[in-house]
Amino acid sequence: MLSLFRTNQSFASLLLFGYALLLQVPLILLGPPEAARTPTYTGGWLAGAVQASPWLVILLPPVLVALAGILANRVCDRYRFAATSTQFPGLVLVLLWAMVPVFHAFDPVQVCHLFFLLALGSLGSTYKGRENSVARFNAGWWIGLASLLVPTYLLFLPAFIVGISIFAAVNFRNISQLLVGTVVAYLLAGTVAYLSGDGQTFLDGQLGGFGFGNFLPANPYDLVGAGVLGFGILVVVASGGNRALLSIEGNKNTTFAYFALLFTPLVALLGAEVAVSDVQVLVPPLGMLLGLWLARRRDAPAELYHLLAFVAAVVLTVVRLRY
Repeated sequence: MLSLFRTNQSFASLLLFGYALLLQVPLILLGPPEAARTPTYTGGWLAGAVQASPWLVILLPPVLVALAGILANRVCDRYRFAATSTQFPGLVLVLLWAMVPVFHAFDPVQVCHLFFLLALGSLGSTYKGRENSVARFNAGWWIGLASLLVPTYLLFLPAFIVGISIFAAVNFRNISQLLVGTVVAYLLAGTVAYLSGDGQTFLDGQLGGFGFGNFLPANPYDLVGAGVLGFGILVVVASGGNRALLSIEGNKNTTFAYFALLFTPLVALLGAEVAVSDVQVLVPPLGMLLGLWLARRRDAPAELYHLLAFVAAVVLTVVRLRY
């Protein structure tokens, strides 16, 4: 199966839609788990629109995650994350999403995956880029949009400031370009909320999105899946990225992705309510880096690792939904 994705043909990424839908079959048969997140003003509007349709609740998550996988492949290919083009980052991203049963339910963070990857790509383009000020503004804009849905995404801003120092000189001008993009996103959203008579609700939702230590009860099967993601972090950190064969551009982008991954525990744990579903913030950066690690394995071991992970994801989801 992995041979379909071990290719430099970008159209192979389209297979991720079928792959994600295959992993979502248990929900089609047994129904979705309940998501524990208390949404913000913007996130609540989005969640309400999706939950109005039972089929949209089930089918939208795999579509969004497949789109994130395609975008991850595009970012890795465009910014030289690997010595050769591969579709494994998107494949592993989808597989990690499927590993934790509660992730299968719709959650606004699945839209945040897209915004995060767009921000990652925007800042990555500043290496020898021509419109770097626009790229930094765009990175801040995408992080701002993500934080409107999940406020703790603002905690990625320090990681992106580190990213600025990786790709160029870090100074007030460059940092302000990033922050202005975020501020503009908030000004526009706040203006819309105010004109709709929901200004205070919007403000309370964003400011109330931070906290510490308020852990919600977790299903044991969700915790097992989250533990697998934790093991994936250990694999990525222990491998060190094997960046010796990368170009300077690829080395810098991979280093930036590692710093983004480093900040994901803060984003997951500093919310007003901490649920297993918050661990989903790990999926994009970990999926990219672990996918690149898998691409460097020989065919037989890679197929075995993929088969074990695929079976584990399906079994955990089925058992979680049945019991």
